[in-house]
Amino acid sequence: MRVVTPAMKLDVRIDEAAVDQDQLKLSGVAGILPCEVTLQPSELRRLLLRALRPRTLLLLLRHDRA
Repeated sequence: MRVVTPAMKLDVRIDEAAVDQDQLKLSGVAGILPCEVTLQPSELRRLLLRALRPRTLLLLLRHDRA
């Protein structure tokens, strides 16, 4: 995953996902720094609705695995 901001571009690797106190916590590395992303249920629903569109699913199904 790559995150692009006006200040920098970071490669992001998600190593763990867990549910903690009704939130999804993703832990990994951004660039060389450890990072954690916390999603509320409403944010996770919004993300899933965007990710599960037909065009996105087609990309997932047809893309070769590295």
